[in-house]
Amino acid sequence: MKILIVDDSLLDRKLLSKTLINLGVKNEILQAEHGEAAMRIIAEHMGQISLMFVDYQMPNMSGVELMAALVKVPETAHIPMIMITASAAEESKQAAYAANPNLKAYIIKPYKPDQIMAVMKPYVQF
Repeated sequence: MKILIVDDSLLDRKLLSKTLINLGVKNEILQAEHGEAAMRIIAEHMGQISLMFVDYQMPNMSGVELMAALVKVPETAHIPMIMITASAAEESKQAAYAANPNLKAYIIKPYKPDQIMAVMKPYVQF
């Protein structure tokens, strides 16, 4: 099973990937720079994505737009998603949960590795 990190910041994708590896995650880690790229990756790896980390603000397709699109499709609606964002605004959090009522967590950057571990544990291999 694979983990998909969707974030327009290459640095943030690399940091999260390194955090996951340091926490002992054995899953293959895929990366996408925005929602449209994530949709292509999900289509290529249909049924293999066990967890997604999604940034809120991205060009082309935001994290909220990506989640809203994925939850409408039976083949992707079940994918556990965690939003990781710099936006601490309550309106942003509400928009994220409105787009994906099954959102597993809304984590604000900068995050601590134990925050990531606590939420992702049921969905990854160690």
